[in-house]
Amino acid sequence: MKLFYTEPAGKWEETLPIGNGSLGAMIWGNEKRECLGLNEESLWSGYRHDKNNHGAFPYLEQCRRLVEQEKYEQAEELIRTHMLGEYNESYLPLGNLYMDFDHEGDVTDYSRDLNLDQSVSHVSYRVNGVSYNREYFASYPAKAFFIKLDCEKKAINTLISFESQIPYKAEYGKEGITISGKCPEHVDPSYVDYTPNPIIQGEKGMEFHGGLRLLSCDGEAVCEKDGLRILNASTVLLAFYAVKEPAFDRLSAYDEIKEQHIRDYKSIYDKAELYLGEQPEVPTNVRLQSLRDGEKDNALYALYFQYGRYLLISSSREGSLPANLQGIWSWQLRAPWSCNWTTNINAQMNYWLAQSCNLKECLKPYFEFVKRICEEGRKTAKVHYQCRGFVHHHNADYWCNTNPVGMANGEAEGEPESVTWSMWPMGGAWLTNELFKHYEYNPDRRFLEKTAYPILKEAALFLIDWLYLYEDHYVTCPSTSPENKYKVPGSKDSAVAVAMSTAMDLAIIREVFGNFQKTCEILGLDDEVLSEITERLSKLTPFKIGSKGQLLEWHKEFEELEPGHRHVSHLYGLFPSELFEGDETLTEACKTSLLLRLANGGGYTGWSCAWIINLFAALEDSEHAYEYLKTLLTRSSYDNLWCAHPPFQIDGNFGGTAGIANMLVQERNGKVKILPALPAEFEDGYVKGLRIKNGKTVDIKWSNGKLEDYKIY
Repeated sequence: MKLFYTEPAGKWEETLPIGNGSLGAMIWGNEKRECLGLNEESLWSGYRHDKNNHGAFPYLEQCRRLVEQEKYEQAEELIRTHMLGEYNESYLPLGNLYMDFDHEGDVTDYSRDLNLDQSVSHVSYRVNGVSYNREYFASYPAKAFFIKLDCEKKAINTLISFESQIPYKAEYGKEGITISGKCPEHVDPSYVDYTPNPIIQGEKGMEFHGGLRLLSCDGEAVCEKDGLRILNASTVLLAFYAVKEPAFDRLSAYDEIKEQHIRDYKSIYDKAELYLGEQPEVPTNVRLQSLRDGEKDNALYALYFQYGRYLLISSSREGSLPANLQGIWSWQLRAPWSCNWTTNINAQMNYWLAQSCNLKECLKPYFEFVKRICEEGRKTAKVHYQCRGFVHHHNADYWCNTNPVGMANGEAEGEPESVTWSMWPMGGAWLTNELFKHYEYNPDRRFLEKTAYPILKEAALFLIDWLYLYEDHYVTCPSTSPENKYKVPGSKDSAVAVAMSTAMDLAIIREVFGNFQKTCEILGLDDEVLSEITERLSKLTPFKIGSKGQLLEWHKEFEELEPGHRHVSHLYGLFPSELFEGDETLTEACKTSLLLRLANGGGYTGWSCAWIINLFAALEDSEHAYEYLKTLLTRSSYDNLWCAHPPFQIDGNFGGTAGIANMLVQERNGKVKILPALPAEFEDGYVKGLRIKNGKTVDIKWSNGKLEDYKIY
């Protein structure tokens, strides 16, 4: 199972990614000048300081009254000018490692691949009949990235150098390269283009260290001013590290390091397998283009499925940070959306595959991250809203700032349109739902008691206090539906985001309250918060259905600004939640809403397409699920199979992989469904190792589109 190509990467979205959870590399594979784009997950702009807006709270009640009086524009302007905080910081690229080879002559027999079964990448070619090979892998046990260059003759001649967009110092010696540098103390998001100093170097930014070690060379190593030169070698072994230098002297030989790496990786990767046909010996980009041209290639979907699992293993391991907007692979100093964690869908979608696709080991960074968000979010809940518990909005960074963002550095108010995405205090509550889901899949009472319960309680406390009584119902206000807008009633041109009790708010609240109730029941706790939850639920405003039979996104049937909007937030109760499972009225309303959104041009940005696959799988609509799975590959994937928003966002890869799993097996509200959305195109195949709840695993085999056998164990 591999991605492979017959030419080097021509652009960044064609590189091959490898990673060990914390350290990542993007392999270009050029014959004469190899470039390895390097990342280390903890390399961020900024420093720890309070970004909460301590003047926000006095405006909350005024904002609520404006919404109640249907003065939506004034309410939104009030939020923008008085209730937002500074933008989050940015994930930064470590730099590029270059290897300039002295190759004279024509290159033939070129091949570049990424072996998913072993997590090892190769580049090979011939120059004047001489064979050259490169091998790369990022080892989790060894905490380093390894490079092996070999040639059938002593013909390797290369200059190895390093450069970075961050201020750095590289010291070259015969034993390798030592790197140090200092990150900026602030970087504005790439979409902020009106500030005079979007990058502030300053003195408060974090320092970083790393280096390249020459482990072995049977030629000559020469230190030069601008690099480490290797002369007349047939084998060269190198190791790149960041943050802390591993104890290489205590490591065994390269072959043993590689075996240890493969063994560690396969202990997770090998737990699930999908077969939809033999993998052809055809370059991946050619296969993808053939699919776009209408040819059939079921095995490409199996490759995509395993690639998604590979990417999560490579970007999320115990001790690391969770996978961010691009996993760990980013090449721009001001990356798209700061390459941080967008928590109104993207960060959560990154982990949709973790349970069902047998990757629970990848979840520990997510849980640790939610703990930190909870700690910081308690401060924001108190400062911004005078509420108990914790709150987090739509964006997070390394420093776990939890305030609603929108203000550029040095500005006194939020930028135009910023309320559309920033004023959404449901991000933290959504993040907690993976905690109870983890218990459902892996019944570990200690996890439920020590990790899930305290965080769920903090989420519930905030939601209890955030709700207030209005016309005999508990409502949320101000409320938005992530990044979407509606037309202001009576106005031709104006559109706003702020409303009351959006469908997504209501679904998340019901789910958090329900998860906390179930947690207390399992643990035998008579928590004092339970009575408050019961009272809020008894009067919580209901979901509403519109004139077309659709689930309403806002509290009234407003006209949507973009009827084909990429977010389908109001369908949260259908998926990823199981809240609507068994409720025919709400399920049908969701289906109507989904079809309306798609009829108006929605569903083609990568992660949005992935969400739609999962929604149709939950509806057991196999052909629509397949249609959007195909769309995800043919319209929303780059040649290296990275998901295209565009630009690259990894959430679509993870969401698409989860969608394939949900087409094959589901367990929703206690009901196990085998092949609930198997498309007619997948005539024959099998899957092994998919997970359902209560610690169970499923193997399924089908022929001619019909179930042949399955086993739950």
